[in-house]
Amino acid sequence: MTKRMRTANLLLACALTVGTLGVGMSAAAEEGSDKVLDFAMNDDLSTMDVMNTTADYMVPMNVFDRLFEIKVLEDGSTEIVNSLCTDYTVSEDGLTYTFTLREGVTFSNGEAFTAEDVEYTFMHLLSPESINADIALRVAGAEAYMAGEADTVSGITVDGDSQITITLTAPHAGFIAELTAPAMSIIDKTTVEAAENFGIDLEETVGTGPYVVTEWVNNDHVTLTRNENYWGELPSVETAIMHIIPDASTQNLMFQNGELDILDLDYQDASIVASTYQTQYAEQLVSRSRLALTYMSMNANDEFMSDPVVRQAIQMSIDRQAILDSVFNGNGHLENGIIPAGVIGHNDNGTEITYDPEAAKQLLADAGYKDGDITFELAMDSSSSSNTQMVYQIVQQQLAAVGITAEIKTYDQSSWLDTRKSGEMDSFIGTWTMDYNDPANIMDTFFGSVENTVLRSDNYKDTEIIERVAAASAIVDDEERYAEYQALEEKIIHEDFSWVPLYALNHFYAISEDVESYSPHWAGYSDFYIKDVVMK
Repeated sequence: MTKRMRTANLLLACALTVGTLGVGMSAAAEEGSDKVLDFAMNDDLSTMDVMNTTADYMVPMNVFDRLFEIKVLEDGSTEIVNSLCTDYTVSEDGLTYTFTLREGVTFSNGEAFTAEDVEYTFMHLLSPESINADIALRVAGAEAYMAGEADTVSGITVDGDSQITITLTAPHAGFIAELTAPAMSIIDKTTVEAAENFGIDLEETVGTGPYVVTEWVNNDHVTLTRNENYWGELPSVETAIMHIIPDASTQNLMFQNGELDILDLDYQDASIVASTYQTQYAEQLVSRSRLALTYMSMNANDEFMSDPVVRQAIQMSIDRQAILDSVFNGNGHLENGIIPAGVIGHNDNGTEITYDPEAAKQLLADAGYKDGDITFELAMDSSSSSNTQMVYQIVQQQLAAVGITAEIKTYDQSSWLDTRKSGEMDSFIGTWTMDYNDPANIMDTFFGSVENTVLRSDNYKDTEIIERVAAASAIVDDEERYAEYQALEEKIIHEDFSWVPLYALNHFYAISEDVESYSPHWAGYSDFYIKDVVMK
């Protein structure tokens, strides 16, 4: 049976499945179209409403549009391009943005897109229960609205259907870049105001984007169908089926059996990637360097890691290249700061972290620490991949070699997140992937406020540096702003030793022979824009 026959049978079965959420099969699927894309994800969606998630972006990225998008150029660099916004101006003080919106655009349910929808999107993000309000909080009057002290956001003014003005509380040079983030997906005010279950009910989840969700079978699959009324160029893929396959080995077999068109190799053991996909499927590999940073966090409230000497010794004790080589077959590069390579403002000439376990031992001895004195917990999320688990174990072994005991403790995901957000997690290994291409995205998230350092269980103590991080986004001159960020990361990483920057990985995908081309997400997300896939 061919892949296309299997897909058609699957769609027919799905239409008959009890418990299906949605409106049934698309016309393209019913006709057995050759433009069907099958791919897999590890986890089912929790919601399609970006107000309530910082992870489930696959559907919002394809169903909704944003005012601006990020385009990948032929040389791999990126640029911001217009989407629902066609033009904008900024006041001399850097506070007020006036946007001219694209006319003639409709949502997939036929409702006209207007400036009121943009205003409502900000208000929706500022709902009291929102977990994704950071971007909208920059707008004047946002905090009063979120606190229930105002009925509108004072910093937003709608002038007709195609113009909207947004005033910020302080200049923010990365604001336009921020508007490309999935969290800024524009929603339909009329539909969402009347919705009872927006983000779950398919008929209520409408956007202006190139796809519509037509089916959602819990823990089985999600079907997206091309929006034939899309305002932009119609994409190649007519129907996309996101299969929920938690087991990586099953995904591997499905791809090799011709049942998947894109296989995200992040889910596979690095040994399989090297032995199978970089050999047998070498001509079908596509890669993107992640605009991401994997790091080890060290809590400055910990009994031992409160001492910068201990933090410096930990930095020097971890052989990052050995981890990259042994776990990931060298598919990546080391990072020495906070702003990852590929992000604008990255410091190509920053100070390098030197692996020197003997010097680390001497540092600790000079400070009065004996072998075995230093003990802390290295917290791991139980949902961590096998590769990540190996990284934890290697870090533990490397620290033990200099007399530091890191006790790996595994938490279920919910408990892990709660403990980290409480500020009480000793240490963990995490990865931050950029939401938008500006250094403020990572600098502000981790060090832009005392509250943020607590939420990440870093508890960084230098409030003057924190204030400088917060103020840096208001620097209008880009070169001056980048220089300030680079000076700040030098202080945080190489003088205060707050983190151990580890590496950024290359993200590999295998594509089937039915795919002409595939451009992964600009930052290397597992989520991707389906319109960037061209079928044969």
